[in-house]
Amino acid sequence: MTVSIAFELVRPDGAAALAKLKADTFVETFAADNDPAHVEAHLAREFTPARVERTLADERSTTWWLLDDGVPVGFLKVNRAGAQTEPDLDDGLEVEQIYVLASHHGQGLGSRLMEQAITTAQSEGFPSIWLGVWEKNLRAIAVYEHLGFVPFGEHRFLFGNEEQRDVLMRLRVDGSSPPGR
Repeated sequence: MTVSIAFELVRPDGAAALAKLKADTFVETFAADNDPAHVEAHLAREFTPARVERTLADERSTTWWLLDDGVPVGFLKVNRAGAQTEPDLDDGLEVEQIYVLASHHGQGLGSRLMEQAITTAQSEGFPSIWLGVWEKNLRAIAVYEHLGFVPFGEHRFLFGNEEQRDVLMRLRVDGSSPPGR
């Protein structure tokens, strides 16, 4: 059986399908290590079709998805300037979300998404891309380090009533040397 993977911009009429994909990948990635009540509250607040449609309408952000025979299996969301989740980092392009369903891990799809982020940053003149990754997501941290990302800071946040930490990581895409840590 031949699998057909398509890479497309998500249009506003895809908000409901994207909301479901975001919720599914969030649960796969974070549910086992977090309080179920906090996960459910986050899903109900962040992954509604209306909220996703608003983010798709923001011209400072762009979201693409990967479709396997027309079914969404992964997505990438990048942010510019005021849409970024960290102030004072608008000299780089933020990779806010990059997820692939567990059923499609190991097929190079995450790399395809990251290549899109790099290409976008280069074409728009950004010297780097950056992202935040949960400190307990060791698999993702290892992947990003393998791709050349280096840690440069942290972001602490509340998930429910628990303080958690993202490691901020940066990848130079303009050919210059890595920034100081």
